[in-house]
Amino acid sequence: MALRLSGVTVPQKELDIALKQLSIRYEPEDVENSHYAQIDVPVANPIRAILDLAERSGVAIATMLEDRRIGKAVLDIAFDYPSEGESMSARLPAHAAAAIAFHGIDIEISVYLTDVEDDEDS
Repeated sequence: MALRLSGVTVPQKELDIALKQLSIRYEPEDVENSHYAQIDVPVANPIRAILDLAERSGVAIATMLEDRRIGKAVLDIAFDYPSEGESMSARLPAHAAAAIAFHGIDIEISVYLTDVEDDEDS
């Protein structure tokens, strides 16, 4: 999982302090004084990690979205889908989705096709 922030207009250090966590990426975007930032979200216990993210950084994100110091906040939840698989499902409990959405953070689901043989070789 990753929290992706676009349209960030504050310096990286200020962003990290406000969010109470470190961004792993902070790169200029096409628009002057606008940056893309990314924060990794632990996946050992994904629901707990989502709730922790909302508790630790949610108010700061909502405030920065409101005053346009951040243009967009998206929590990207990624899943591997085996190339030989027939179907896949996952559930995001309502309380976890609500905790993120309450602060104006969109949820994006990404699915990556994986090759089971490659995974077994590793």
